[in-house]
Amino acid sequence: MQVARVSSAMVAFLCLAYGLSASQSPPSPKFDPAAVARGEQLLKAECGFCHGGNARGGSGGPDLTRSAIVQEDENGKQLGAFLRVGRDDKGMPKFEFTEPQISDLATFLHSAIYLAANRSLYKILDILVGDPKAGEAFFNGAGQCRSCHSPDGDLKDVGAKYDPVTLQGRLLMPRTGGPPGTPAYRYPNAVKVTITLPSGESVTGALVRLTDFEVTLYEAAASGQMRSWLRNGDVPKVVVTDPLQAHMDMLKKWTDADMHNMTAYLASLK
Repeated sequence: MQVARVSSAMVAFLCLAYGLSASQSPPSPKFDPAAVARGEQLLKAECGFCHGGNARGGSGGPDLTRSAIVQEDENGKQLGAFLRVGRDDKGMPKFEFTEPQISDLATFLHSAIYLAANRSLYKILDILVGDPKAGEAFFNGAGQCRSCHSPDGDLKDVGAKYDPVTLQGRLLMPRTGGPPGTPAYRYPNAVKVTITLPSGESVTGALVRLTDFEVTLYEAAASGQMRSWLRNGDVPKVVVTDPLQAHMDMLKKWTDADMHNMTAYLASLK
């Protein structure tokens, strides 16, 4: 795919047109939310089977946000001309959309392209859609969360400490710790391994690597260094313990309703 290059002359022209300095950027495009919503519904109803409900590709059609026709489109002009003709040889039928429908569809597709290119602008909405009472019942019952956690102990005021997005993320990805780039074996809740040597000596640390041929651990409390041993069958003896095993087991059991309810319950602990 060819990527258009913006020349220095074009940058200068844009800056002049928008009254910006060379270090500034043109203003972000504005999309009518109502038009975006209508365009999205039209796409799902008429194009979603092939191109997916989000226009990112489906059972037989490509990702429309990467389409040259869509990317070069001007307010639905090029897109409308293409839709009225179609491509029978490619299995693409023609569509008799009205001008307002084409405008809405183009608005949705252009907004999708803009958000894909500027992912930091994406806002997660409607996280708290569950029932906190049902979440509390799951916490105390089927989820067996109370066997390790307490709303008056380690989870006290957790809803005030973290936003709902973070709370839901921690349910699915509980093993976190440290700044980005921190290796998992340095997390406070890292997977532990105990190695027992033929002499009877045992060493415990955070698991770094385990294969059929060697095992490596990180001794944070002792030397702060890594230690490795070659393996020959069951020698040395290796026992792996995951402090988050209950959370890992839950990954196969979560339903959408339980996840939403638990998020709502944890957010209510303030």
